[in-house]
Amino acid sequence: MPVDFWAQKSTGTFQSVQFWDGRAKDLEEQAKGPLINPIEMSMEDHDFVMNRVKKIPGYVTQFDKVFGKGKVTIDNAAKAIAAYERTLITPDSPFDKYLKGNKRAMSAQAVRGMKTVIELNCVQCHNGVNLSGPPLPVGEANWQKFPLIPDEEYTPKYRFLDDKGRAEVTKNPEHERYYRVPTWRNVAITAPYFHNGSVKTLDEAVRVMAKVQLGKTLTDVQVADIVEFLKATTGVIPKQRLPLLPQTPGSSVVD
Repeated sequence: MPVDFWAQKSTGTFQSVQFWDGRAKDLEEQAKGPLINPIEMSMEDHDFVMNRVKKIPGYVTQFDKVFGKGKVTIDNAAKAIAAYERTLITPDSPFDKYLKGNKRAMSAQAVRGMKTVIELNCVQCHNGVNLSGPPLPVGEANWQKFPLIPDEEYTPKYRFLDDKGRAEVTKNPEHERYYRVPTWRNVAITAPYFHNGSVKTLDEAVRVMAKVQLGKTLTDVQVADIVEFLKATTGVIPKQRLPLLPQTPGSSVVD
């Protein structure tokens, strides 16, 4: 079976825009968001954040060592966070091993599911090493319209039309309902699904995608096979040793 669309090696740069609508062009830009997001960390602004960091001598020492004296800035903080995030890769999934020649790495059901997504042409979008599209320059993404075929059952049930997608960022009406194609890697352990997190289970997500993107109603057997294949994309989570964070003995940086 040809699987060139899932090539395991590439000399290109993988798309790096963050969020479904691509409002952050890379990990560094994304890292700055939660700090001042009102429903996340809710800090006043980035200056407030970094002034607090500067009150912790251990962090100042680390910034000086890595970036140079007096470089405790939000840009450098974002670089540090992004550098760590780029280590969080999950290789050696059963799917990876299968593609490398170990035909026993995936179950017979998973192999059937793989053949099914190929036959349904899901790989038109879910291709490349990350199963989310081909390598692209930094800041670009594999955009696809969703739902492509609005369905009278699933579309209103899961409120798919409430969000304008990429158009929320670009303000271009032609970009309405366009989203970055998500990776299939680790999809079995990253519920809920879709841009608004409205679908709780993977089997339901498979049914929805078939209906609103392909106009097809899958059988229970097809759904079960595809889910089993998607489970096979779950990789090995890297082991991490938690660091000892810099301390502030006898005082607090919180106002």
